[in-house]
Amino acid sequence: MPKRKSKVPSPKALGVFAASALVVFLAGEALLLSRSEPGQLSLAKSVGQRERVVRLVGRQLRHALEVAGIPSDSVTEGTAETASHAVHVRVGLKPGTSLLQVNYALTQTLERRGAAVLEGREVWPRDGSQVVTLVVGLPNRPTHEVRLVRMPVAPGTAREPARLALVVYGFGESEAFADSFFSLPVPFAVAVAPGRRQSAETFRGAHRRNREVVLHLPLEPVNYPQVDPGAGTLLVTMRPGRISGELRHSLDQALPVTAVANLMGSLATQDMSVMRAIYHELRRSGVPFLHVAPVPGAVCKSLAADMGIAYRVVDATIEDETLGKDARALDRRWAELLRQAAERGRLVVMVRATPRTLAWLPQALDPKRLDGVAVVPLAALVHRPLAL
Repeated sequence: MPKRKSKVPSPKALGVFAASALVVFLAGEALLLSRSEPGQLSLAKSVGQRERVVRLVGRQLRHALEVAGIPSDSVTEGTAETASHAVHVRVGLKPGTSLLQVNYALTQTLERRGAAVLEGREVWPRDGSQVVTLVVGLPNRPTHEVRLVRMPVAPGTAREPARLALVVYGFGESEAFADSFFSLPVPFAVAVAPGRRQSAETFRGAHRRNREVVLHLPLEPVNYPQVDPGAGTLLVTMRPGRISGELRHSLDQALPVTAVANLMGSLATQDMSVMRAIYHELRRSGVPFLHVAPVPGAVCKSLAADMGIAYRVVDATIEDETLGKDARALDRRWAELLRQAAERGRLVVMVRATPRTLAWLPQALDPKRLDGVAVVPLAALVHRPLAL
């Protein structure tokens, strides 16, 4: 008896089956998407439901504030002052709260849940408070204006003692000269540049003397090579992978380090690709960035907030005064910085290493001359971002 031939589906039937399977798959995905918060935001955006978008973004914003550790009684909502935003949110923060940490926590949490911080700006009102305004929503669709308000210290409230961290830099190639500073019986951190003939031994010498170490990273300045930070300078023409690799090698040589600071870098600190590569390595290593003499076009602060890098600007540098024939210019400059520390509460100061500085430092850091200002480790004034 001849075998029956199996019936082969026609191309049309196969097409219908494939289309049906695709419809079932997409329906299942749409169901899952509609049940997730990011999915609901995406669907609301695609069909243009503004009220629903506002409600969903508000829900994500409240969650982000909880992640940032903001008590619910510190948050108030109302109608926004501008037509482009539906809701105005005011977040009251205690004096001393890190705005960088709160900003980072909000940005990262919102992005993971389908919303975004679209823009931000910072102002310092005359009452002594600090205000960061964030516009939150979906791309091209702002829904909330969030004002983070850090309150000033109330009159009559006991303030914390003013704190100052000192970093000595510019030891050159002389290991003996560097060690003469390291052995001084007064508290300060030291900034050492990598890539020099004596760098490795200088790092080891600093650690032997229990000094906090700052990796003084040479970055390309404007008018390079006429202006040259020295060996191992990271250039804007380098690939990001090479920049990260060079920094990783320098960190391995210098660890443990309290921070990485730029040595020059007026051009490199304006280059997003360079700083992103540097920050990628700093985030991997858990090391803060200490920004020396920021130029107007620098991208370092905003990028640090985006990438979750601990960031601190050096408040003052003492350089010309260290080259004089006597210490009177140094004393005047130091007295002014102590006044600034008392007014602002905290100050990070860098001072160039010279023979004049070597003789002057023990007297300058005598507690009797500090007028109540506490000299503290650099790590006490460089805050790390929130762990999310």
